[in-house]
Amino acid sequence: MSSKEGFSSAVTDWLFINSWWILLPFIMLLIVVAFIVAFVLLLYMISPLISPKPLKLNGAHVVVTGGSGGIGKCIAIECYRQGAFITLVARDEDKLLKAKKEVEQFAVNDKQVVLCVSVDISSDYTQDVLSLQAQEKLGPVDMLVNCAGTAVAGKFEEMEVERFKQ
Repeated sequence: MSSKEGFSSAVTDWLFINSWWILLPFIMLLIVVAFIVAFVLLLYMISPLISPKPLKLNGAHVVVTGGSGGIGKCIAIECYRQGAFITLVARDEDKLLKAKKEVEQFAVNDKQVVLCVSVDISSDYTQDVLSLQAQEKLGPVDMLVNCAGTAVAGKFEEMEVERFKQ
């Protein structure tokens, strides 16, 4: 072994031993990437445990206020498609009966029922009557979807308390 080779070998050894810090950023990057991969794998593995479960409405009793049209009728149809028993609530009985016929077209079994109740739910008394009537006919209510609403014109500051409560 010549002195030149020995010197070269000594320099190489010295650089390898004393210059490890040059590789430090790459080592840190490798560690960060490993943690990210481990985190993603962990999320993938536990996602079935934390993901929301689909809502099962088969056999459930769903009360839909404002069910004679618009969003209420669409929600009633979708719940009926999934096997729910429906109580449609609205003020206009003619619209309510038309909505009932439309909802019944989407039945998935012969046991499904659509109950129509024509009331104005703005008072506590009618809410109690509605609740009792719906429970007597179709059993306990599993879900209430409130799509009924009114519009009040006027300034907030000038509105009477009773009108605001409606």
